[in-house]
Amino acid sequence: MLRFILAVAALAAVTTASADVYKSVDAQGEVHYSDHWTPGAQLIKSDRPREPASAPATTTAAPNNHTAAPDPGKTLATKQVQSDMDAVRAEQCKELKVQYDKLIHARRIYQPNADASAPREYMSDADADAERVKTRQAMDEACADGTG
Repeated sequence: MLRFILAVAALAAVTTASADVYKSVDAQGEVHYSDHWTPGAQLIKSDRPREPASAPATTTAAPNNHTAAPDPGKTLATKQVQSDMDAVRAEQCKELKVQYDKLIHARRIYQPNADASAPREYMSDADADAERVKTRQAMDEACADGTG
């Protein structure tokens, strides 16, 4: 009787085992069959109506390119870098607004000299207007994302 119970238990274990069969072709062109999914393998036989747990989720939008899932640490670092860049842009925007305001309200604008002891050379009206336009364009570019 014990043998009969063991035989029934073994038969039950065999019939409840996964019957999924995957077909894959290696780099040399050899066909392999397995009960485990591998990248590029195709499910050719299944007695279950669901996909195996080890198979990646498939989408119809793009084929599987075997890329790894995004790293949470890398995603966090990317967000921090973006936050730092936004802070730099906001600071540049603020500085350019101050500089533009000075250029607009100044009656005369002088050329910056490397030698502080040299006498100031003032810009012509056309050069001063060109400097204002250049500073305004730089300010608009730095403040384009609405940080300033």
